[in-house]
Parts: sequence; structure tokens; C-alpha cells
Amino acid sequence: MRKYGLWLALVGLVVCAMVLAGCGPKQKTLSDEEAYQRFVGTWVNTDYPGTPYQSHVTVIRPDHVGEDWLFVDSTSPAASWAIKVKKTWVDEKGDTYCQFFSKNIAFPTKIAAALMRVDKAGKVWECRSERAVSEDTAVYPEKIDSNDPFYWIYYRKE
Repeated sequence: MRKYGLWLALVGLVVCAMVLAGCGPKQKTLSDEEAYQRFVGTWVNTDYPGTPYQSHVTVIRPDHVGEDWLFVDSTSPAASWAIKVKKTWVDEKGDTYCQFFSKNIAFPTKIAAALMRVDKAGKVWECRSERAVSEDTAVYPEKIDSNDPFYWIYYRKE
């Protein structure tokens, strides 16, 4: 009888653990395309000087093209770059990350391996890049480092 009681208690604990595990918040797994769409939009930082290196506006288009607009009132982009997604993920805070290969459309030899992050609220976009020799040998950043010389931060244009 005692073995039966212990066995019942053990089964009860396992059932409780399974119920509690099912009650925890679930983080939805996103496809690379769903994650990429979180970056799509117009991003502004007028603290930057308005140069191709630090433009006032960055636009991430749905068709996997990024654009740098020198100033908020510019009539055309100063540079455009193709975005080839390598890997995406969502961290424990809900921020979305995207590692990608970047190639300047006008100057295809200007290439980089980059990491961008958008915060959970979708209001802050950060990017860090590393120069690359080729897509095959590119070393992709794993984290956003605001002290990196190739770091940028922009805010979603309302």
C-alpha cells in the first residue's frame, strides 16, 4: 500500500510539473522573413552629421534593400545596399536580431557582414557591421556593441 501511495504522489508531481510548464510564457518562433519584417520601416537619427557613413535616415525596405538618406529632407538615397539574411532570432527580452550580408548596390565591392537589432517595442533600431572580403569568409557580429566604430542607432519615424 505504501508503494502505491508513493507512486501516486510521484505521478501527481509529474502532472503538476507538466501543467506548470504549459502555463509559462511561450516565445513564438519566427521565420527569417517574419523576423526581417520587424526591421522594415524608416529610421531616423538627426544627431548624426548627415554623411554616407552616418546618415540622418535609414530605410529598410520589404524587398531586402536598405537605403541611407543623408538628411530628413533628402529627395533620394545617397546609398542603397542589398540585404541577404543569414540568421534571425529573438532574445529573452523580446528584441529581434538579424545577421545579414550587405552589398552596396552601386559599388558591389563594398560588402559587410552585419547584425541589426530592433527592440521589442519596434521603436529602436541598432546596427553593427564588420567589413568583409567575401560572403563565404564573412565573420558576422554576434552582439550589438555601442562602443564599436561601426555601430549605429536610429529611432522609428512616427
